[in-house]
Amino acid sequence: MDLSVLQYEVVDSVAVIRMNHPPVNAFGPAFLEDLETVLERLDKAGEARAALITSAIPFLFSAGDDVSQLREIDDSLLELHPRAVAALDAFEALPMPTIAAINGHALGGGFELALTCDFRFMATGPGLVGLPEVRLGMIPAFGGTQRLTQLVGKAKALELMFKGLQLTPEAALQAGLVTALHPPDGLYERSLDFAVRLARQATGAIASIKSAVNVGLREGSARGMEEEARVFRQNIRSHDAKEGVAAFLDGRKPNFKGQ
Repeated sequence: MDLSVLQYEVVDSVAVIRMNHPPVNAFGPAFLEDLETVLERLDKAGEARAALITSAIPFLFSAGDDVSQLREIDDSLLELHPRAVAALDAFEALPMPTIAAINGHALGGGFELALTCDFRFMATGPGLVGLPEVRLGMIPAFGGTQRLTQLVGKAKALELMFKGLQLTPEAALQAGLVTALHPPDGLYERSLDFAVRLARQATGAIASIKSAVNVGLREGSARGMEEEARVFRQNIRSHDAKEGVAAFLDGRKPNFKGQ
C-alpha cells in the first residue's frame, strides 16, 4: 500500500496500524486518505482477523485536530468532517476484534478514534484521555457524544464532556474509559498478544456478535434482536460452528478458520 502518515503490517493475523503524523496525529486529508486505504485493504485482503491501532509518536496517541488549524474555519475543513465520521464509523464496523493501544495522550478526535475500538489498553504514566472540546467552545463531532454515552452512561458522559475533563490512566480505568493499564514498555506487546489470542478464535462468530451488539446500540434492542437472529442463521451453518461442535465432541482443540 502507498501510505504517507500511517504504517501497516500484519503480525500473526493481526493488522497493526501505527499513526505517524507529527505533531499530533491530526485527522487531516493525508491521515483520512491513508485510513480509507487501510480500511479497504482490511475489507478485501482477508489477511487479518484482528486489528490493533497505536501510534509511532512517543507519549502521544492522537489529538484528533491540530488546534492551530482551527483559527480560521473554511469550507475545505468542514468538508473533511463527514469523511472523518464515515472513516471512524467504518473502523468501528470492522468485522473483527479491534484494539487501541493508547501510548499517551488521546484527546478530542484521537479519543473518539479509540472509542470506535472494542478494547482500549492504555500505558501508565503521564498520558491523558478525554473529550475536552468544550474548553475551546466546541463539541466532540466524530461520534464521541454517542460512543462515550454508550460506554459510561448519560450522566457520566455529560459530566466528562461538559467539564472537558482529561483523565489520567488510573482515573480513565476507574471511569470505564479504558479496558486495562499496562507499563509503557509493555503496552504494545501485551496489546498485540491480546489481539493475537482473539485472532485465533472463531472470528466469524465474533464478527456476528459485534454486529448484533452494534446494531442494538445504534438502533435499539428490537433491531438488535433482529440482527442477532439474522447472523445466527448464517453462523449456525458456518465452518467454525461445525468445527467447534466436532472438536468438543472429539475432545480436542478446535481449529477455527474465521469462517
